[in-house]
Amino acid sequence: MNNTKNFSQILLHRVLPIVLGIIVGYFIYSCFLMERLPYFSTSKAEYFVSILCLAGSIVGCTVIFELIINRAISYFLFFLLCVLYFAMLLIVLFMRYPLPERVFVFNPLTGLFDAFSSRQMLIQSLLNLLVFIPIGFFVKRLPYLKLLLFSVCLSLLIEAIQIVFRLGFFDSFDILLYVIGIHLGYLIFQKLKLPIQKRNMRSSPK
Repeated sequence: MNNTKNFSQILLHRVLPIVLGIIVGYFIYSCFLMERLPYFSTSKAEYFVSILCLAGSIVGCTVIFELIINRAISYFLFFLLCVLYFAMLLIVLFMRYPLPERVFVFNPLTGLFDAFSSRQMLIQSLLNLLVFIPIGFFVKRLPYLKLLLFSVCLSLLIEAIQIVFRLGFFDSFDILLYVIGIHLGYLIFQKLKLPIQKRNMRSSPK
């Protein structure tokens, strides 16, 4: 009887989130993310981006189902999700074909008008904002002034690297989007507590 009960608990708490994560994650990737991959067509690593999107979708959905079923996230899944996120971020930002010349756009209104000039530009601008929201989780303990300084410096550093190696425009509107994304993540993860289990299902959430 105990063996049967233990087996059912393992199926419910361990296997079910993974199975649901794979099914729903692949569905989201095939129906939504795959269509958005052309927006990363400037990257040298299109295949890596595709693989990371699929893996990130599956792991992300598994994390969500773990939260629903177990009310906590396993440390391994959380660590894997972080690795996939930062790998994706580095590839999208820096694994690009060099531009023929360096272009500076200092007026953020220019980028704002460009963002609404076409559907593709609008989606690209939204992605630039959304992709930096998870950064807010890692800086949620910072005082606001330090958060502001960190977000501005990080955004300037990214744009500086891109312009030095001609990996993109130096766009002040992109800097603004990065900063807003980090701030949104900061606010979200201050309110949203993520219980991470480091050992086993019976350990208390941290």
